Amino acid sequence: MKTQILSIAFVAFASMVVTQVHAVPIGGVEFPDGAISFADSVVSYSKGSNVGSGWDDPNSALGVPDYPGTNTAVSLGVGGELVLQFTDNSLTTSGNDDDDLWIFEIGGVTEYFNVGISTDNSTWIDLGNVLGQPTGIDIDSFAGVVQGAFYSFVRLRDVTPNQSGFPYGEADIDAVGAISSAPPVDVPEPGTLV
Repeated sequence: MKTQILSIAFVAFASMVVTQVHAVPIGGVEFPDGAISFADSVVSYSKGSNVGSGWDDPNSALGVPDYPGTNTAVSLGVGGELVLQFTDNSLTTSGNDDDDLWIFEIGGVTEYFNVGISTDNSTWIDLGNVLGQPTGIDIDSFAGVVQGAFYSFVRLRDVTPNQSGFPYGEADIDAVGAISSAPPVDVPEPGTLV
């Protein structure tokens, strides 16, 4: 009887203890998973025109936003495209109207670009054209997005109008982060999908 009372008391006490997760502010946005929330790998980069030396390294878009600093950002250029992958986490839905994906675009001019997400780097869901520094997107609100699915790939494409010139043509991407972050999924290496 004493064991049962102690067990009930322990369960009641344990249910009263609330564990709080504190989001980490990065670049003015709170990321619950901290630095792990950001894209880790460049899948492809097709440099558009009007991109000069120092603005053409796609690795500058990996990890936490760090502009200005030792790294710059990568410019898409006119007609350019950048595909990044989350490898130690995945982008997922939040189930509400909060922004799930944040893209840190930098520079004196804020340029439009198109965003797509994918689970497999083959089938893409178009999230439309966006503008902002940084830009937050609620992926739950888009047709084709599956609640609870894990999106490992983010594609950024230049769109018209052309708004900036050489050496940092069009959108300049510093970082891509998942607010709604989930554990990583096993995704075949790009190029091995049939």
